[in-house]
Amino acid sequence: MGPKLQERLDVWKKLLLDFGKRNRLINFKENKCSNVRITSPSCDSLFSLIAIQEKVMEFPYVIEHVADSSDEEDEERYEIISEGDVRTSKRPKDLQRTLKNLRYKANTSIEERGINILYLAFGLLKWKESEDSSQMLCSPLILVPVKLTVESLTSPYKLSLYEDDIVVNPTLSYKFDNDFGIMLPDFDVSQDEIETYFNKVEDVVRNQGWTVERSMNLTTLSFLKINMYKDLEKNEHKLNSNAIISVLVGEQSPMQVPDELNNFDYDKNERPIDTFQVVDADSSQQNAILLSKKGVSFVLQGPPGTGKSQTITNIIAEAMADGKKVLFVSEKVAALQVVYNRLAKAGLADFCFALHSHKANKKEILRELANSISLDRKKVREEALHELIVLEKKRQELNDYQQQLHTPCSKLNISIFDVNGRLAKLEGTPNYIFEIKDVEDTSVELLEDRIYLIKQLSKTVGKKTEDYSENVWRNSNVRNVTNELRHDIDANITACLPVMAALS
Repeated sequence: MGPKLQERLDVWKKLLLDFGKRNRLINFKENKCSNVRITSPSCDSLFSLIAIQEKVMEFPYVIEHVADSSDEEDEERYEIISEGDVRTSKRPKDLQRTLKNLRYKANTSIEERGINILYLAFGLLKWKESEDSSQMLCSPLILVPVKLTVESLTSPYKLSLYEDDIVVNPTLSYKFDNDFGIMLPDFDVSQDEIETYFNKVEDVVRNQGWTVERSMNLTTLSFLKINMYKDLEKNEHKLNSNAIISVLVGEQSPMQVPDELNNFDYDKNERPIDTFQVVDADSSQQNAILLSKKGVSFVLQGPPGTGKSQTITNIIAEAMADGKKVLFVSEKVAALQVVYNRLAKAGLADFCFALHSHKANKKEILRELANSISLDRKKVREEALHELIVLEKKRQELNDYQQQLHTPCSKLNISIFDVNGRLAKLEGTPNYIFEIKDVEDTSVELLEDRIYLIKQLSKTVGKKTEDYSENVWRNSNVRNVTNELRHDIDANITACLPVMAALS
């Protein structure tokens, strides 16, 4: 392992470890807004009902009446609608508010990240960091994943088991093993009783003077970082051989895009029948798809609405068509769902299954995995082949049109596109219809000569007066006015003036 990688791994691990007193898995404190201490039934009974029998437990439900003269809390202000199956240490008003808050936080985490953070914590281990420490810490022991549901505003909150693993506090287990060399016992739901487990823990920590409090708390907890930490520890040898990790830590230079992929001509080098994209893609998205197909590592970046999910969808479709396996990872469930919906709309749902979803369970995952394995990935319907052939012909027609539009032609050596561009600039210019013979033979020199003559004509025509129709030279066939002609005209006018005077 390179020195840079080891250095960065140490930094990553340190950032992931959270053994401070702000971590509620280490230093659990009852929070008024995010914790409900359950006082009845007992630990054994509640654990059996929730974790083993998977019963649905109801909380007490009351209706508050408006006080007439006092704002002080008074139990008589509440009408008990349902006693429920559990008792808590909270007053009715506070209980409803806390349950609402817990349900909101849990549902938000599930919807946005696909992770349940609501747990029923059984037992609190009371311990000290050192013998001379005066602070007693409390850490939850058994974490049972649960969910809160409510049918309506006039219904009680219900507590039930969430489909996830029941675990011993992983953060506490790691800290005890790492700091004190104490291994907390494993807990097997099918074999161990909760009280028996508490006794085992007390036997392990008795020499330290620590104890286990038989308590039950409904609260929100998260221990994702400790799991990530364990992954880093278990897979250090894999990280050392990973090219992308080496680039991230600076031990290798980033992968460069091969020259043959720069300015890649898709129309010439790729046929529609060999393309397996299932949604539209523009030129920049095509570049990302090409790099993925060629095994080039890259970062696709862009603000919302720029087509990242469409690009990912196409990358996955192309990889599937190539017989590859794809693992798409995202912190947000919404990002996973968008890509999955696009693949499903394209008829590829049978090739996909969700691992990071609150709706997924082990049986469903195994069933979808079996369906995916049994599918024929090389099967392509005849209708699809026909459509691809038609698509290739249409693409060729468009390419031919584009080529003709931009190919220089005639002796002027300019394209039709350039001509249309010049004409577009003359939109407000008056039209004058006149004939130009042999347009195809018009050279640049001849065109410039005609443009010069037209400009000269425009200057001459522009000097005409409003009485141009009465001008004596109108319709005259005199081409040049010489000095001799001027003399003759003056002489004739002088001779004609008396006659004209007499006639007038």
